[in-house]
Amino acid sequence: MTYREIYKQLKDIKRNPKYWDVADVYPDEGEPYYTTFLGTFMYLDPCGRYHHILSPNGISKRCIRFWDNIDKACNKLGMWISAGEGDLCDVFMNKPMN
Repeated sequence: MTYREIYKQLKDIKRNPKYWDVADVYPDEGEPYYTTFLGTFMYLDPCGRYHHILSPNGISKRCIRFWDNIDKACNKLGMWISAGEGDLCDVFMNKPMN
């Protein structure tokens, strides 16, 4: 996907309140925020696999470009990406409550 396509989809998700839940935050960790599940890393990744740092196959430029585009689009929209607490392969998009 191109940056423009990713940006458009993330912008649509940001606008639709049905996608968002309030994240539980411990009192000493700051303000609560909205979060939504995007999918698992293997489902979203263009190569469809987890890229371990020690893997002899490495990570492709296509995958790097994809994840960079998601990160840039989220930042431009005032959001951020995080991994799941229970399963690090889960990918969540988050936005502030204000």
